[in-house]
Amino acid sequence: MSDQQPEFAQHDATYRLAVIGPGALGTLFAARLALAGIAVSLLDYRPERAGKLDRQGIRVLDDQGAQAVQVPVTADPSVLHNVHAALVLVKAYHTDDVAAVLARHLPEHAVGVTLQNGLGNLETLQRHLGSDRVFGGTTAQGALLEAPGMVRDTGSGPTVVGRPDGDIDSRLDDVVQALLLAGFSVSITRDVQAAIWTKAIVNAAMNPVAAITRLRNGALAEHAESLKLMTAAAREAFGIARRHGVMVEEQQWQARLQTICQATAPNINSMLQDVLHRRRTEIEAINGAIVRTADLRHQPAPVNRSLWYLIRTIEQSYALRVES
Repeated sequence: MSDQQPEFAQHDATYRLAVIGPGALGTLFAARLALAGIAVSLLDYRPERAGKLDRQGIRVLDDQGAQAVQVPVTADPSVLHNVHAALVLVKAYHTDDVAAVLARHLPEHAVGVTLQNGLGNLETLQRHLGSDRVFGGTTAQGALLEAPGMVRDTGSGPTVVGRPDGDIDSRLDDVVQALLLAGFSVSITRDVQAAIWTKAIVNAAMNPVAAITRLRNGALAEHAESLKLMTAAAREAFGIARRHGVMVEEQQWQARLQTICQATAPNINSMLQDVLHRRRTEIEAINGAIVRTADLRHQPAPVNRSLWYLIRTIEQSYALRVES
């Protein structure tokens, strides 16, 4: 996978973006784009919440304090009629619904860009919009939604984007320039599937183990047992990706996971946040998707299958009340 560091270019003042999803990352991306002077709107599917956020604005918290920014927030998809790109940052289980909305409302020249967790989001958007209008990618940017419209920037990480066919595209350059202006670290890749799978492998290793153990990222690497379990999940998922024809770069997975855990030590990862709030997780698009890929080639996946089943069981337990 060859990544390109894009050159910083003059921003087109007429360029307009929509961010889909008012979760932690969606709120942070919309706020930072607005702070950089980019014309951006945040699209929510709940009208009442959208109206509240539109009135009160967004607050971005970091180690330096808090910064307020006014971002147009709406539940009306007609806001998409005038945008050049829509940045999709909803949970993976909402992708199909979002893709259908984009297909109805995005102008023909506009593109959809997914930076979501998990596998299959890119393909879902392509089914609705066509392969030429969808870019994929990943982000390691950290964010924690402390309340609706109040997001904490928990640490900068690389964002990688690219066309599925690896071609050069001026529309991709426009998206990258907007993200660069907003202060994100962005590179363009010629192998976006490898980037997506690499992120999915790391998520498959860390996220369910954190959600099961209730440990923050840093603590995951401090215990030999959790580190061994994460490493086994990553190695297994890597083998499945390579067997499936995705050229993920081979890693020293234990060392890689230790480094990521230490670099994001205070973070409560997204799956653990979901479990703590008794919400649906993205396990189906992460470990579940990896197992389904393995099943296509009759490849064993006992570690990822076990993590998938455990998180599904936790989700199903939300409705149960444990008697004392």
